[in-house]
Amino acid sequence: MDKLHLVCVDEDSEVTFKLLHDLAPLIECLTFSQCHSADEALTKLDSIDRQGDLVAILVSGLTECADTSIQLLDVIAEDTRFDHTKRILITNDTSKEVLINAINVAHINRFYESNWDADILLKQVRILLTKYIFAKGLDYEQYQAQLDTETILKRMRKRL
Repeated sequence: MDKLHLVCVDEDSEVTFKLLHDLAPLIECLTFSQCHSADEALTKLDSIDRQGDLVAILVSGLTECADTSIQLLDVIAEDTRFDHTKRILITNDTSKEVLINAINVAHINRFYESNWDADILLKQVRILLTKYIFAKGLDYEQYQAQLDTETILKRMRKRL
């Protein structure tokens, strides 16, 4: 069974704690990591990759890398090691500039404001995790209890 990771990144530890709490039902199939800066997250992502593990989901606030002042999600979008990693942005900054950058540069898969609905977030992360597993060509049956059934069924119908 491949070791899959979910990495939460935000400078506010209350945000990452709440994220990990809300996504706790996925602990059976994902290893959770909590980072408080973009630089810490990049170090963690490098470590996960060096171990041969996979970063399935990255949930991040608007977190800049210290050296370059580039958003973490922008950096990850350009790193081919994480081509299939699903990216979620959580922020209260809904300015046009932030949203355009998140879509066009960071290629996020989902966007939530900081007062997210826990049930909706969990459902969407299950969907993204399911899509990640199929995109990577992994055996979904190992993870099936934690995945989104509708997404699996859609995928199976496409194969017929």
